[in-house]
Amino acid sequence: MNIPFVKMHANGNDFVIIDNRTKNYNLKKNIILKLAHRNTGIGFDQLVLLESSKNEDIFMKIFNSDGKEAKMCGNAGLCVASLLFASKNKSSIKIETISNNINAKLNKSGEISITIRVPSQVFTNILTKCFAKTKNIDFSGIHKSLNSGILVNMGNPHIVFVVDKLINIDLYKYGRKIENNEMFTDGINTEIVEIVSRKKLKVKFWERGAGHTLSCGSGILSAFYACHNNNLCDPEVEIEIPIGTVRTYIKNSEITMSSKPEVCYMGEFIYE
Repeated sequence: MNIPFVKMHANGNDFVIIDNRTKNYNLKKNIILKLAHRNTGIGFDQLVLLESSKNEDIFMKIFNSDGKEAKMCGNAGLCVASLLFASKNKSSIKIETISNNINAKLNKSGEISITIRVPSQVFTNILTKCFAKTKNIDFSGIHKSLNSGILVNMGNPHIVFVVDKLINIDLYKYGRKIENNEMFTDGINTEIVEIVSRKKLKVKFWERGAGHTLSCGSGILSAFYACHNNNLCDPEVEIEIPIGTVRTYIKNSEITMSSKPEVCYMGEFIYE
């Protein structure tokens, strides 16, 4: 059986997207791992299955490249919204995920904006019982600059570190140590932030289940939210990431990011 897919990326965060609304493909973990391999498969940070939703335009089911299901992905939301806008005569859609919903808007510039309501900042489910601190988390034993971590819930768990210079932190070396720290019940996403000014941040990412990635939508929102919540930046900022920039802003309890996702190619893979 041949399964069609679309390969897309948003700022380098790449996805294989499959329309599963009528076929009901059941892709097991070993198949996802095979597809995710960048030398022998297609390669992706996340696999996205588009499924029918009872209440919204689409349900987005997400799997990390390690085969485990993810709860939320902002950049995947940008890509899925782009596909739906191309096929529907609409300028706004709603995307359902297992953790929270994404409101997407097609802007006149061609950019897409996604907005979510900031979830309750409760962390009891992600912390092991012997840990309760959620601010100024000290991981200086991993690297001396990682001494003031801030936990953020953005539909999935994140820890944000503000450092003087991003260049000083090698996430290939330290990311997995943070993700698998005993403090967390099921790992953590990590953002390292350099504050350029009140209106500009630089961010690097380590995604739980995917490793070092060029971008992470919920990571962008988490980094911005942590900085804004601690009065380190304005309510509207530009986020510089390894291969581009993203605009973000917060208003009341809603947080928004805007960017322009791209289709890389379309294809089929053999599923036996």
